[in-house]
Amino acid sequence: MEVIEGKAFINGKIRNASIGIKDGKIVAIKKVLYGKTRNYNGMLILPSAIDIHVHFRQPGYEYKEDFFTGSRAAMLAGVTCVADMPNNKPLIISDEAFKEKLRGIKGKAWVDYALYAGISENLVKDANLYKIYLSRDNEIFVDYERLPEILKKIKEKNALLAVHAEDKNCIRRQGKNLEEYEKNNPIECEMKAVKKIMEINEEIGAMMHICHVTSSSIAEILLKNGISFGITLHHILLSYKSKFKIEAMGKVNPPLRSEEERKKLFTMVMKGKIPLLESDHAPHAIEEKKDFENAKPGMPGVDALLPIMLYFVKSEKIRLKNLMKMVAESPARVTRINKGSIAVGRDADFIIVDFNDVKKIKALSKCGWSCYEGMNAIYPRYVWMRGNIVIDDYEIVGEPIGERVK
Repeated sequence: MEVIEGKAFINGKIRNASIGIKDGKIVAIKKVLYGKTRNYNGMLILPSAIDIHVHFRQPGYEYKEDFFTGSRAAMLAGVTCVADMPNNKPLIISDEAFKEKLRGIKGKAWVDYALYAGISENLVKDANLYKIYLSRDNEIFVDYERLPEILKKIKEKNALLAVHAEDKNCIRRQGKNLEEYEKNNPIECEMKAVKKIMEINEEIGAMMHICHVTSSSIAEILLKNGISFGITLHHILLSYKSKFKIEAMGKVNPPLRSEEERKKLFTMVMKGKIPLLESDHAPHAIEEKKDFENAKPGMPGVDALLPIMLYFVKSEKIRLKNLMKMVAESPARVTRINKGSIAVGRDADFIIVDFNDVKKIKALSKCGWSCYEGMNAIYPRYVWMRGNIVIDDYEIVGEPIGERVK
């Protein structure tokens, strides 16, 4: 048995502990354990993060990102499990496309992963996570008329449906700058789609997760109704008034909102009112961002989310307990992945953090840029995944060992 010792975040509290690891799992947590021991005095042992919303672009758009580069960026930032979206080329909407994507990823993932499937006529058999768009942004779009049928299938399979909620008849993907783009795709479009799918699902009761909510008012409605939802780092730190090297670096869907709305959402996150943080990591080549009107929406984020939030813990803007709920516990619960907490039976996935070592955010994604570059951050000094040390004193160890989780 391997043992790691030190101050650890367990059951919502920090305490001295010895954590026993065998066959990739946590098998014991006691004051003292005997075995091959590593002591992390002066640092803090935390559950690693789970990011349930990434676009690693493989297959079809590997010039922007691929599973090797995207998962490496995640691991360096303290994320040991991701859930990857299906709007690839080809779209992941058939059994064969799903299998082919799995074959392409094998041996290239630095972290563990789950895969979403899109929905066509039937559900992909081997998936348990599904994604739809109500915004007609791509071919994974689903009209309101089909939602009852799809939600019933999701419930029958006991699966999870992730929803990009913007009303197709309301949004206009036009604008010459960020402020104009937001006005053409306002919060009302998001609200309309959220209310519609909630209404349809009220009697069906399928498991549902609303992605990248941008408004405090929508967040309050979802909280009141007990519906899972995520908030992104860019929607709490950036607004359409933010300054970018190239303005379209801030072009995302749903769009960046006003400073007033950003501050409201930021406050909710810092107070621990939000159930879950997700990056919506969606990198593009910088050349695709130069012409605003034709620029592809999306920005990288899996490499910044946890390091920036850990710095907020250090600067006492957010309690560690609230952050761990949003980046580890809730993502594990929603996706039913056996990670997310330091508890017997869970995967032995940890980050070891030195809160005295403040660094600056740097771009780790293949696309080579980040809207957060230069911001203060705390990166994990050590990362364990399924009982293996994969980051040792900030350096990558070994080869990719990521596996699919279900």
